[in-house]
Amino acid sequence: MSGGRSNIEARVAIITGAGSGVGRATAILLARAGWHCALLGRTESKRAATALEIDSSSPASLTIECDLGRADEMPRIVQTVLDHFGRIDAILNIAGVAPQALIADTDATLMRSTLDQNLVGPTILVAAAWPELLQRSGVVVNVSSMSSIDPYHHFTAYAASKSGLDSLTRSIMAESADSGVRAFTLNPGAVETPLLRSLVDETTFPTELALTPEAVAKEILDCIEGSRDHRMGRSFPMLVNDDQSD
Repeated sequence: MSGGRSNIEARVAIITGAGSGVGRATAILLARAGWHCALLGRTESKRAATALEIDSSSPASLTIECDLGRADEMPRIVQTVLDHFGRIDAILNIAGVAPQALIADTDATLMRSTLDQNLVGPTILVAAAWPELLQRSGVVVNVSSMSSIDPYHHFTAYAASKSGLDSLTRSIMAESADSGVRAFTLNPGAVETPLLRSLVDETTFPTELALTPEAVAKEILDCIEGSRDHRMGRSFPMLVNDDQSD
């Protein structure tokens, strides 16, 4: 954990997977837009690197060790953010795991682990912060995957977990009523991140075919700031060279 208590009037976002990839790009973009960021992730050095990069523009960041597979830790994490910043305005569920396995090799352990990290943890994070989101007319952005729409080979557990994340967005909208709480799903295809490169090399899948983390981060900020309200509650596929204005 790092940082001291900050200006209670600044908007605050909880960002999972903030140590690299889309999470890191989003934290940097939000900090430049004046947001204070709670940076969640499993690796201290990666969280610290993100905090170091954004603290030049936003002196109020907080880093918290977080394993989304341990959903019982989410209420404590939410309380830590509230104790530090005094408010929560956005939850950005970006972190995820993508194990590869044939359907014949997909066992209960793999399914439970993937669902815990990609769906159960994010859902309980939202649930723990729900009273604050209602009070602030907050926003949730769930970064899902094209695999929930058009599944990839050998990613059965991943696709199932991301389909559940799509459903979480719809459930938030169904329950938010007149509170002003908004929820969005982004369904990017391949994104140039360490996760992608742990699965496939650049010879097999060239960089130019992948979205940049910054492109996804820009869509997240657009959702937060209100220019994508026509997409509330529904999935939004993102592919390279697609027009993201619709």
